[in-house]
Amino acid sequence: MNSSAKVMHVVLDFDGTCTQIPKVWETYLELYFKGLVEAGFKITGNEWHEACAAVQKHSPHAGWTVAGCPAAPAAADPYILADEAARLTLRRRGDRTPLSPEVHAKAYGAAPAPWREEALDTFSQLIDRGLRLHFVSNSSTAVITERLKELLANGTSLADKISVQSDAGKFRVCELDWDDKTSSLSPEARARFGALPIAWDGGERAKSIGRPIYLRRGAYFDAISRVFSGDFTLLPNTVFCGDIWEMDLAMPHALGANVHLLDRAAPFNTYEHEKRAIETYGQRAKASDDLSGLLAWL
Repeated sequence: MNSSAKVMHVVLDFDGTCTQIPKVWETYLELYFKGLVEAGFKITGNEWHEACAAVQKHSPHAGWTVAGCPAAPAAADPYILADEAARLTLRRRGDRTPLSPEVHAKAYGAAPAPWREEALDTFSQLIDRGLRLHFVSNSSTAVITERLKELLANGTSLADKISVQSDAGKFRVCELDWDDKTSSLSPEARARFGALPIAWDGGERAKSIGRPIYLRRGAYFDAISRVFSGDFTLLPNTVFCGDIWEMDLAMPHALGANVHLLDRAAPFNTYEHEKRAIETYGQRAKASDDLSGLLAWL
């Protein structure tokens, strides 16, 4: 990739990247625990706190296993932590009862993280400079669309320059759908995905994590394809912005895009291996404490 390629697109993650997790994480975890109890899981408060502490202790070596393969640090944010702590509790009991997604949905809806204070100004400046913004997140398209209406209020001109292609399934480490009749991917796009390594080759840094950092995330690749209508030649002109390097940024960088890491706040601090990975990317990567750091790409 030409590191001097003009940036034309910014692809944004949502939770944590554009929202203030420190303001809601304690409430969310409490509501999630109550939701588990209401759903019929007989778990005590002590069990819950012990499971959360165990996940935090072992992360990032412990990965989020929502779709089978470890897909992100198990304590990267409260949503991942809660899911992995619940799964840990069930594993310890030998209980194979599936977790209802409604537990997370109710807690998430009752404790919405506010937008970052600099979000609207940053988005406005990027759009004023001719960039297009796209949300690609694990959160639902409906949720993000409604939150954007809240942020933009009557900013119709801004809304027209922001697309939402969500429900991305970034946590799904999987290959592409092999059935051409159910996939719109071109042969060229499939070849691009096929050239991806299975996992990040980070040398000693990768070894220190103690597990693979998987790159081949077919559902996320499909979502990216939808953003660009299958035109992956736009990747060198694109910045992907996220707060979890492994899930948001590692694959886009390997595909040829620029990446921007948002630092996570305590108690979900960015891990050292995430910072070091960004440092190795040279001119194709930046990091910042807030969204205004994206303006450095202009």
